Amino acid sequence: MKHITILRHGQASQDSRFEDFDRPLTDKGRKHLPRMAAFVARSAIKPDWIVSSPAQRAKESADLLAEALQFARSIVWNERAYLASAITLLEILRETPDVAEHLVIVGHNPGMSDLAAGLCAGGDFRLNLQMETGAVASLSAQIVHWRQLRWGCAELLAYVAPRSLKGLG
Repeated sequence: MKHITILRHGQASQDSRFEDFDRPLTDKGRKHLPRMAAFVARSAIKPDWIVSSPAQRAKESADLLAEALQFARSIVWNERAYLASAITLLEILRETPDVAEHLVIVGHNPGMSDLAAGLCAGGDFRLNLQMETGAVASLSAQIVHWRQLRWGCAELLAYVAPRSLKGLG
């Protein structure tokens, strides 16, 4: 069994002085990340692989998460994850080395919401999940190799938004 944590980046600046790729997190976005990291840290299997979009808001989110988790490995910055569709995100997940048991992916909507919904539902059944900024979806997949990942093969264990974790972090 493999575990997947899907983290939509934290709240980002809407300041028009920034190009989309360069938009940083807001103070509120930075404040919420320790809460989300505390939630992820409570997982039975600790994250051992983090892959992220290199866009500033996702990069800051991944860095803050890794710091809070005392993550020992390097984060994998995948340019294809920037504003990626769910199909592209699925391809990125399938490329994960099999030594990884718990993967965290950090990115953008609508791809992140569609990825969570597709992994859990697949086929004609749609899971209506719209991930808020900074939200986490925790999934388990009954697979041995990451290349086996497909639509509908995972179970949603939890969905948590930052505002629901005010006592953590």
